[in-house]
Amino acid sequence: MIHLNRDGAWAGCFFTIWTGQTLSSLGTRVAQFALVWWLTEKTGSATILATSVLVAFLPSVFLAPVVGTLTDRWNRRIVMIVSDALVAAAMAGLACLFWTGFIEIWHIYAVNFLTSVGRAFQNLAMVTSTPMMVPERHLARIQGTNQTLHGVLSMGGPLLGALALAAFEMHIILAIDVLTAALAIGPLIFILIPQPERVEVEQTSQEFWIWADLREGLRYLWRWPGLRYLLLIAAVLNFFGNTMLTISPLLITDHFNGGATELGWFNSAWGVGIVLGGIVVGVWGGFRRRIMTTIFGWIVYGIGTVCVGIAPVDSLAFAIAGITLSGVGSSLINAPLRALLQANVNPHVQGRVFGAFESLTQSTTMFGLIVIGPVTDVFGPQPWFLAGGLLTLFLGISARMIPSVVSIEDKEP
Repeated sequence: MIHLNRDGAWAGCFFTIWTGQTLSSLGTRVAQFALVWWLTEKTGSATILATSVLVAFLPSVFLAPVVGTLTDRWNRRIVMIVSDALVAAAMAGLACLFWTGFIEIWHIYAVNFLTSVGRAFQNLAMVTSTPMMVPERHLARIQGTNQTLHGVLSMGGPLLGALALAAFEMHIILAIDVLTAALAIGPLIFILIPQPERVEVEQTSQEFWIWADLREGLRYLWRWPGLRYLLLIAAVLNFFGNTMLTISPLLITDHFNGGATELGWFNSAWGVGIVLGGIVVGVWGGFRRRIMTTIFGWIVYGIGTVCVGIAPVDSLAFAIAGITLSGVGSSLINAPLRALLQANVNPHVQGRVFGAFESLTQSTTMFGLIVIGPVTDVFGPQPWFLAGGLLTLFLGISARMIPSVVSIEDKEP
């Protein structure tokens, strides 16, 4: 076994784990693109597409606080191994259903739910393990790298997914996802990840420990006024922002009269924007206050989304330019915000705090997914993009005027 030490030669071990997780994420992106296109061709229903995403979001809403408390208590390396194994097993089962021809839409819903549970544990374990593996002075750079990676995956996943659909049957595409999950497990078997010191929180004699931990995470959030407002803004933005790409297949087929190739280009443009935004953050470094870079990112994201919402039928290129700009804004939002939280939240409560933050912000995504299907079926996909872009612009400008948000890096609970 190899013991990782962030004060020593940390980079080799960290990036070995990081590479395995990256390959798994790429396999997942390819498989998800193929599944979304299969649902689009089979049903043509925004409600079906939104429901498939909704069942995948349910664990992040209802289980995230519990996942956070368990991640703080359990060995995070083991959590990642078991989580990756759960994802691989679920996708293997779905591949068998496609192979035998017994596939039904509800099977995809069920697998989306199971894999979402696995990824909820895996993602939070990786996020909270990063400060234990990486020296603090390198955290912002690692988050910038992660954001760029997210863009590369968002760009490459749809393109590879479109190519895979043309070359392979569905069960082969899903089997590739199983293989990449196995590659993610490999490094975790041999590299030991440092664990934070466990600090017990006070609880009454009859209070179950998991609720005590959850209460501590929520209390930590509530005691930090800037983060409290940030939580509210993120929750409102997620109602529109996290749901828009769900209906992109219908935007391409119904509004622009395109197919899988055009959808691949549109979704990849989002990834290109994230990569470009990551490069901008890497070269420029952002404003001195990280939160100002995030606020600027909200404004850029809003402008790009409005462009998608007003693109004429014969102007797919204009919509692609808009979604690219939205991707740039996404990088400007997420990389500095994640680094800010990792640097300021105490390591022993990061799982609980990040889990509570994730659950509260993603809860509005769930409601957005419930609404977006029927609304899009009646009014089409473009009005949702336009409304979401305008709201993002408004909230981004408003955040600049809230003192506790602007000074969030100066005050901690």
